[in-house]
Amino acid sequence: MNTKKVCNQFSISPKALRIYEDLDIIVPNREENNYRNYNEENILKLRQLILLKEMGIPLKNIKELLAKKFDEYKIIHGLDLQLKAVDNKINELKNIKNTLEQSVNEALNSDRVTDYSDYFNKIDRCLSGNKEKRSNWMDKWGFDSWATNYDDSIKANVGGDLNLFENYDLVLEGVSKLVSKHKAEKVIDIGCGTGNLYGKTGQNVEYTGVDQSVEMLLKARVKYPNIKLRLGNFLEEPFIKNEFDVVTSTFAFHHLNFVEKQKAINLLMGYLKIGGTIIIADLMFLNNKERLKEKEYLIQKGREDLWGIIEDEYYTDIEEMKKYAQQLGYKVKYSHIANFTWMLEICCKEGLM
Repeated sequence: MNTKKVCNQFSISPKALRIYEDLDIIVPNREENNYRNYNEENILKLRQLILLKEMGIPLKNIKELLAKKFDEYKIIHGLDLQLKAVDNKINELKNIKNTLEQSVNEALNSDRVTDYSDYFNKIDRCLSGNKEKRSNWMDKWGFDSWATNYDDSIKANVGGDLNLFENYDLVLEGVSKLVSKHKAEKVIDIGCGTGNLYGKTGQNVEYTGVDQSVEMLLKARVKYPNIKLRLGNFLEEPFIKNEFDVVTSTFAFHHLNFVEKQKAINLLMGYLKIGGTIIIADLMFLNNKERLKEKEYLIQKGREDLWGIIEDEYYTDIEEMKKYAQQLGYKVKYSHIANFTWMLEICCKEGLM
């Protein structure tokens, strides 16, 4: 496609194309007459660039993002990149909106009606914070980068001296047995990673795996070509309501703080049929007393570094979560499996949904 056609199709100027070429972001082929010819890959990059630029991403950062080479699934990667940019923009706008609303409410109750400097300073700090976070929006938890060696790291019991994934296969088998016990026909697995639970359970049920990392999902797809997958996370509204018998999650819930866990439980219940069950196998403490006991034990051993690893996450307080779930009218069961890993069942009583 020549320059004129590209400019007409995307409503951009030849000057803009020259800038992208000079910055080595989009470099077209040259014909024998030295005219530019934009191939399919150039057009794909240009589509991504236009959206990323519209989202406020600087050209320097766009160049870094588009420099990644994807031999396989380049369409999926391209769409995922744009989706993340849009999601980041939404979060930035929410931050600005919340700051403005707070400033309006403060101004309504202030006698200094002509003093605007404080309010503009707040907006400036909000904009500065958005800009600072913009460089980290691609992969909040590092799941995409972890996907490459996720299975190998699990087998090697990543977590070092803490043995965080001790008896990993046993944990998955335990979840699979509970799914069978509940006679589940339709299961949705949140934070499915590379689909390891599907390997234990999915052959016997109608399984849907959900993860926020497109790289994890692609790994799952390679391992299990027939697996049903969807991009998403704990804190999104259910895309299908009241259709699943069981919601499962393994080694993912600890990335949510307690407020997010509360929200997640309510959202996960939305997936379930009446009488459905949430099954979570994850890193947990029975209560805060046990958490403090572990902290004291590690510090006495001179292993503050190990406690720091635990502190970086949000291990579920089982008794706290049980109390919250029971307030909503749900039944709760739990059992210890190994080390920090527990199995938590939250069941919706008949007629409550």
